[in-house]
Amino acid sequence: MSTSAKRQLPLWEMALVVAILAAGAWSSTLSPYYLSVDQLFGSTRAFIIPGLLALGLAVVVSLGEIDISLASIIAVGTVALSKLSAAGVPFAVAAPIVVAIGALCGAFNGLLVAKWRLPSLAVTLGTMGAFRGLAFIAGSEVGYTDFDDVYLWLGSDYVFGGVVPVSLILFALAAAGVWFLMHRTGYGRRCFSIGLNPDAAWFAGVDVVGVKIRAYALAGALAGAAALVWVGQYGSARGDNADGSILFVVTAVVLGGMDINGGRGTLSGVVLALFLLGTIRNGLGLANVGGPTQTVVLGGLLVAGVLRPAAAAAIARLSRPAKTREARAQGE
Repeated sequence: MSTSAKRQLPLWEMALVVAILAAGAWSSTLSPYYLSVDQLFGSTRAFIIPGLLALGLAVVVSLGEIDISLASIIAVGTVALSKLSAAGVPFAVAAPIVVAIGALCGAFNGLLVAKWRLPSLAVTLGTMGAFRGLAFIAGSEVGYTDFDDVYLWLGSDYVFGGVVPVSLILFALAAAGVWFLMHRTGYGRRCFSIGLNPDAAWFAGVDVVGVKIRAYALAGALAGAAALVWVGQYGSARGDNADGSILFVVTAVVLGGMDINGGRGTLSGVVLALFLLGTIRNGLGLANVGGPTQTVVLGGLLVAGVLRPAAAAAIARLSRPAKTREARAQGE
């Protein structure tokens, strides 16, 4: 990652913090209960599921790739969990199986993208439909709701005096793990190097194919974990679970500072963007703003996130001549 990028990203993260505070202040004017501890922690449940997807997508995007099939992997995971529940499989056994199914779906995407060098957008668009179709075929049109309570605790229970959602702790652990992977290990450095220049990374001895397949597998595994949370929150498994949620996920990743072309970004920025989007969505809900309008807002924020690097580069170009003239004047 370039030195200029390292300077810009903390500034962008500071801007996200300011935006979160501003959105929170606005939301607090809409309800006297907004700033209560129960409400603040409880509202985080709205972005835990897309947040887990965003963590995985951020790893894929660091490579300069994309995965829009993650929401469909959630549907596959929830239906698989329903089959395991109906068969009487203990949750402690069923949960890792679902995560493994998600990882296999992701690895399949990675194999097509990395080994066969197919465009990731086209591949994951196809598997998005294929995975969703499999979920509908394996499940019923009505869906499955007869889950035992032990299958629901991850998405519905609270700890620390009934204040903190268990799913928030899961997200925090996942975020910390992915942050460490991407910013403190050789694997993360290889991901960013591939995103910057895959050919140069290959010539430097990086296993580009293996790194990409593992990244997609990780994203799929996190989607499998999100499926566990989904069942806990909503108590149902259907083929249309999480349909339409990918816009929120991509917006969080791009708005968080991940360069859509790969090679730059931080996981902390993605987490801050998730909190910002969750705060905005909560405020819009308090203001009785409908779903279509919320989608327009998300789309606008996605465009803003895409434009951010170009705007920063334009500002840098405009400021460079002024700095050059100032340096020349000082030299004279």
